[in-house]
Amino acid sequence: MAYVKDIYHDEIRSGWLVMSDNKKVWNRQLEMWAELDRICRKHEITYWAGYGTLLGAARHKGFVPWDVDFDLCMMRPDFNRFVEILADELNENVFAFRNMNYSMLKIFHKQTTLIASTSREGNPLGLPIDVFALDFTYDASKQNLAAVIALKEVFLALNDFPKIASINEQGGYLFNGWDYLRRLAAEVTDENDKSAFLRLYAANLFDQSDTVNWIYDEIVQKQPFRKEWFDETIYLPFETIELPAPKMFDEVLTAYYGDWRTPVRDGKERLGFVHSADVPYEEFLRRVDANLIAKN
Repeated sequence: MAYVKDIYHDEIRSGWLVMSDNKKVWNRQLEMWAELDRICRKHEITYWAGYGTLLGAARHKGFVPWDVDFDLCMMRPDFNRFVEILADELNENVFAFRNMNYSMLKIFHKQTTLIASTSREGNPLGLPIDVFALDFTYDASKQNLAAVIALKEVFLALNDFPKIASINEQGGYLFNGWDYLRRLAAEVTDENDKSAFLRLYAANLFDQSDTVNWIYDEIVQKQPFRKEWFDETIYLPFETIELPAPKMFDEVLTAYYGDWRTPVRDGKERLGFVHSADVPYEEFLRRVDANLIAKN
């Protein structure tokens, strides 16, 4: 069973006071992980602990003590398969999911509540875990710059059409062709359809590179990962379970964090404005006075 030990007591880990409230959040995330692991095993989908979760597994054998994120990652082909089967497989009485864009989705625990910030509009959602798609990146050895630019053009056509129109008006070269991009923007207007199209487009180009990255890490020029680092999967201890990790996790973590063995707390507020590991967000909506919360 996936759970955090001694969930109802505070504990000092790596010099950091972990409150029982954070442990309850961790426990809910492990419940979500167990459901996703079941689905992935059933459909032979390969995934790994990613980012802070991989860091926690490698360095702490569990959650990073000051962190509440839970991150998983998949190569683009597996991510696309996962998105396609998730709605049919996920226990909808306990969990929900949302496609944030074509390269990431969030799974929520419906028996919990999370409001990200005081300024966020819309209904509260449950505590999440994140699943990231690893896409092809610019790889000089593959001479794939055209493929990278082509994907960027399609992304802009669907999500920021004035920008791609401006490039055309200024006489910039478009690898996809202006007529194609203009027609694409006019015909694909639903947000779900946009994400589905981009997932397919990215999958068709996946073999154009020997390196991968999450698209938004690529935008900010984070060092990409080599595909070969993920060729073999091992299992690392994590709280009371074991998580799949790339065998070359040292290379992955070094590329992303540098000296990952030295703990550094970044000071970010992880959970946000209001959260509960016990109150379902639908009950929260019915019973909590939002005006009182806003004043606190």
